[in-house]
Amino acid sequence: MNRFLIFFLLLGLTASAQFNDKGNLYYEETISLNGKSTEEIKEKLHEWLLSEFEQSNIKASKNTQSEMIADITSTVDIKQGSATIPMNIYFGILSSFKDNEISIQLSHIDIGPTQTPVKINFPDFETFKNEMQETVNRLSGDAKAKNQAILDNEKKIKSIYERGLQNHEQMLTAVKDYITGVVERLKAYIK
Repeated sequence: MNRFLIFFLLLGLTASAQFNDKGNLYYEETISLNGKSTEEIKEKLHEWLLSEFEQSNIKASKNTQSEMIADITSTVDIKQGSATIPMNIYFGILSSFKDNEISIQLSHIDIGPTQTPVKINFPDFETFKNEMQETVNRLSGDAKAKNQAILDNEKKIKSIYERGLQNHEQMLTAVKDYITGVVERLKAYIK
């Protein structure tokens, strides 16, 4: 009985978000899918994406026989003080598949109107601004212009920084739970 309990506890630990050496949140796992062909796995992944997210919030940047990359926009509820606030969350899903197996990685997990990278430790103000500039540089069009305007406004960016600093732990817990839930739903759907 104890062996089964330990097994399920370990299984639960592998299905959670982690932090890389730069402190950024990510998730990575290879899932065995016995009896499923590459094409079946790819079709199930595509079906799941469309059932999990609104089509307008999925941007595929790569779609080959053995690999798919999709950029996702979704929302997550973040507790801030006594209020719960829905915030946009942005992340990439890299999936590679072959017969009987899929490898998934969720990375570039950003949150909020300024698409702030989700990190284990909240950075100092200058580091925060530099990371925000890197994020803005990856954007294009209206999103880039809006976020650059926020970043260029010292008062606004300081306000965003202060709120982020105050609410970091609640945000981190909510985002980790959200990412873990996304992966668990994917695994249940694809098997």
